[in-house]
Amino acid sequence: MSRRRLRLPVVGQPSESDADDPLRLLRGGMFARRFAIGLGVLGLVWIASSKVRARGVANEHIFVHTQLLSSASLAPPKPVVEDIPTNTAPPKPVVEDIPTKTAPPKPLVEDIPTNTAPPKPVVEDIPNAGVPAMPPIEDLPTNDSAPAMPPIEEISGDTGESVDRFGRRRTKTGALVLDESAGETGDELGLPSEHLGALDAGGFFDPGAFGDAKVVKRKAYVHLMPGIPNEVFFASAVLILLLSFGLFERQKPGKDPRSRVRRYWKRDLMRSPFISRLVKSRWFQPAIQLPVVIGFVAVIVIGLVGSQEPGRNLAPVLTWNVWWIGLIFMVLVFGNLWCMMCPWTAIPDWFMRRSFTAVRKVRSLGRKYPRFKLWMWPAIILFALVTWLEIVFDAANRPWLTSVLAIFMVVLSWLLLLVYERKAMCRYVCFVGRVSGQYALMGMLELRRRDNDTCRTCKTKDCFHGSERGYPCPTHEFMGAMNENQYCTLCTECVKSCPEDNISFNVRTSGADVLYPHRSKIDEAYMAILIFIVSAFHGAAMIPLWMEWENALRGALIDGQVAVLGSDVLGFGGTYGGTMTFTVMMFGCIVVPGILYWALCRIMHAVSGRPDVTTRKLFIKFAYTLLPIALFYHLAHNAVHVFWEWSKLRRLVSDPLGWGHDFFGTARAPLTALWSPESIWYIQVGLVIIGHIYGIYVAQREAVRVYKGDRRAAFRAHIVMMVGMILMSLLSLWLLAQPMFMRTADI
Repeated sequence: MSRRRLRLPVVGQPSESDADDPLRLLRGGMFARRFAIGLGVLGLVWIASSKVRARGVANEHIFVHTQLLSSASLAPPKPVVEDIPTNTAPPKPVVEDIPTKTAPPKPLVEDIPTNTAPPKPVVEDIPNAGVPAMPPIEDLPTNDSAPAMPPIEEISGDTGESVDRFGRRRTKTGALVLDESAGETGDELGLPSEHLGALDAGGFFDPGAFGDAKVVKRKAYVHLMPGIPNEVFFASAVLILLLSFGLFERQKPGKDPRSRVRRYWKRDLMRSPFISRLVKSRWFQPAIQLPVVIGFVAVIVIGLVGSQEPGRNLAPVLTWNVWWIGLIFMVLVFGNLWCMMCPWTAIPDWFMRRSFTAVRKVRSLGRKYPRFKLWMWPAIILFALVTWLEIVFDAANRPWLTSVLAIFMVVLSWLLLLVYERKAMCRYVCFVGRVSGQYALMGMLELRRRDNDTCRTCKTKDCFHGSERGYPCPTHEFMGAMNENQYCTLCTECVKSCPEDNISFNVRTSGADVLYPHRSKIDEAYMAILIFIVSAFHGAAMIPLWMEWENALRGALIDGQVAVLGSDVLGFGGTYGGTMTFTVMMFGCIVVPGILYWALCRIMHAVSGRPDVTTRKLFIKFAYTLLPIALFYHLAHNAVHVFWEWSKLRRLVSDPLGWGHDFFGTARAPLTALWSPESIWYIQVGLVIIGHIYGIYVAQREAVRVYKGDRRAAFRAHIVMMVGMILMSLLSLWLLAQPMFMRTADI
């Protein structure tokens, strides 16, 4: 008996006609084996010679994790004047054209003009041996073609802090030093006037005795978290390439991606009598909302009245480190559960209904929301705007701004509830709801109909119109036609309203909505693309390399204006120059990837051989296949913040307002990672790989649906899309390999 040939692990059965099989070359042939073995050997050789780094470290601020503690190359050079001994004659100058007797020695700076001599100030601590002293460093003229060196008083030799061209300060290990306001650097003497008044009123201390008191303030730092090491980065990149070309899957008979019959595992929680009574109770949603609303109001109060020093206020940590980061993990497991407990709509809703539980008509103008063709554009614009505000104004380190943003969302929800019918905020405007709605397509909770015929023959449509038992669907969803979690807020009003008890509350497998035919619109496609772009942009904006890019672009814009126009006409060198530069970079980071995705769709259209399938259709349909990659990169990005920064809660729960309390004895607890760095790295890599493989699988099914079973056209389009997904996943790994600033500061 002949020995069976070894084949690649391709799922599925061979077709009856191998001649029509577009995967024939890759299915167990010599090409597939040689390609996989060659690529694997190349990757192993690359990993074995792992002295290769993601980028050079000479004279740079970006290092992999093993280099974070090596600070010698980051420390600013000491000025030459400090090396001159005070008890002996100054050393002979090293420049040959400087006279040794009468002319003063020139400092070792290359850009000192040779046609003029600097003044000769007298320095008392250098013996006068007939040679005048070296002039101060800050008085030396500089070359016009080179960027000016920061003043020497802004570089501390003790702490190793450095200042870039535009005044940003960093420690020798790369941590960002937050700007300190005037009077907080320890230079002012005396006590504030209110303190002097209190001392004078007490009559025990003489206020004049504190005239020489010095204000001492600890600095706030935004520390760096290490990225994944180079060996893990390169091994993961090779694994992604191998899995991408080795896991092509053919559809088995009976599992056509075009079929609208949804076969996936699910379990109806409403089959339990206890859960059924619980969900149908009018107190079910308010009981979940009340604790969230109480915590939400507490965050607003703490942010406004507590200490405004970064790292000493609980509000930013709860908002940006716990809620915003934990929200993505919540969506993967529980779907749109946040929309169910959202305090932004709960507060105005209770006031306008005048009850927590009673079904009453909401007093509003009840206008129809304008039926624009692109309904989700307000949420898209608000998403980009809030991202810009968060980073530009550093909301994560400004407690009052965090509270103001929270109040703004409540006011916006209230205004929309007053003007329009139902909850236009949830359907069209709320960026958090739309982001979580897109990710909820991958979620594991759903509300669905049990029987299609029951909904089809229903006369009242109470789930949509409402009844005395429950309110109408706040997002205008009809349960008889709803097959996705996109707009479902899990409010369970349909469960209470349905007279036939035809609504199920299911636990299901993840990603069921994107595996089967689903609704698709151009605005939803733009949002799906923007989610990945903003996630990657947010990760890029938190690495030190971003500062180098920003400084380089800002300097180039200033120098270009000076060269062409004679001055900085646009003001990039002024107070708001950094904000303007960041805005330009953010605009480019949003627009350029969108253009690249459109170009990818054009290539798919060209190579498919099917001119009837337009580029616009490909743009819309394949945008949803990016959601697995976006979600799992978002999870990997947030994982490092979870395991590195959630330990800040131990400190702040003992002193939430930053007033010096220590309620639980943890106010001075050390800031440590919850898990070892190695565990965090492998979790991040695993998430990226899972998202990549899931995205390729979803894209293949979508290609078969788009081309209606034309396997050749689907294969060609899928190959192009797969190359784009490989590049996206490699970008995700590269971002995770960079050291990253923490979201909130520490003292």
